[in-house]
Amino acid sequence: MAARGSRKAGAAPGRTARGSLFSLAERQVIALYDAGVLSPAVLQHVIAAYAGRDVDWHEEARERSVDHHSVHEVVVLTMMPGRALRQAQKDFLSVVGHLMGSSADAAAASSVEAEDDDALLSQLSSGMAGSEPGTRSRERPEAATRQSPGFNPLVQAKALRRAGKA
Repeated sequence: MAARGSRKAGAAPGRTARGSLFSLAERQVIALYDAGVLSPAVLQHVIAAYAGRDVDWHEEARERSVDHHSVHEVVVLTMMPGRALRQAQKDFLSVVGHLMGSSADAAAASSVEAEDDDALLSQLSSGMAGSEPGTRSRERPEAATRQSPGFNPLVQAKALRRAGKA
């Protein structure tokens, strides 16, 4: 079968005809930022698409946004608004590490959650069987039925005085 046109013959894994996977991710993030649609959730999905791939996140940024920000600065501005851009590359690597870890742990966490839920339900059912019925309701029954009054603008309201009549 013929090789795809997007790869050069003999290109290293993680390298395409136009460059590395990092430059592809860089172009995607910059394009989404320039379009005004880059949010933390969108950025998480873009970075998660590269999970398990051989991406060198330590590469130097080449692309610039329309407001002259590098991909490192764009990611930091998106994920850490208000943060100074003095250590943009360090903050970028920590954000990417966090996002890559969260996407890799998502599949493992879903199976662990089901086991934890079953264990929690069994603990709760065994704990309820051994407790004395009605002990909590005897402690303070009036506290359970009493509701807080909340804010009422008509409480202590006074009628307006008419200035014209004497």
